[in-house]
Amino acid sequence: MWPFTRFAVPVTLILSFTLLGSPALAGEPRTHDGFFLRLSGGGGEAGSEFDVPGLETEYRGSSGDLNIAVGAVVTGRLALHATFFGWTVSNPTLDIEGVGSDEVEGTLSIPAFGGGLTYYFMPVNLYVTGSLGSASLNFDGGGVQGESGTGVMGELAVGKEWWVGKSWGLGAAAAFGFHSIPDGRIDESWSGSSWSIRFSATLN
Repeated sequence: MWPFTRFAVPVTLILSFTLLGSPALAGEPRTHDGFFLRLSGGGGEAGSEFDVPGLETEYRGSSGDLNIAVGAVVTGRLALHATFFGWTVSNPTLDIEGVGSDEVEGTLSIPAFGGGLTYYFMPVNLYVTGSLGSASLNFDGGGVQGESGTGVMGELAVGKEWWVGKSWGLGAAAAFGFHSIPDGRIDESWSGSSWSIRFSATLN
């Protein structure tokens, strides 16, 4: 379970300002090379649905998300990285076709781990990034705990960073995610999408 809904943005900002250090001098050349670490977190909306004829079910709500990318720059603009990412929805709205919808007490979350790449457009320091990994869907609340099988989750984001110091950048990004995950008990899958706005701190 990922109980970071309330803490993703504050933790990212604290790490950003703690690690950024002193500003770099104006006009100092900036490059992307070597070790790559991006810490980002934010909030948006996420959901997942289970489409069985006669029993279409969907969970959806406001989400907190986290994305940690660790790797290396292989060219002056391209970084390859392992990515730990996912989202959490607290007290999601449950909508069952033909029955109605209501808020459910609990936490719906998808943790994922995989690989990705980030490409920078220089000198504006605008980037596009994408990751793909294995993921599971978890629910915990109301005395009920459930975990799906293992499926696939992907994510695409566009962001902009401003150099602060010789090696750190502080920025923001808009992200879109998608998933398809087997239920694990019957031969059907959960699928859905998410979007978020994030703040980030990147060491490179």
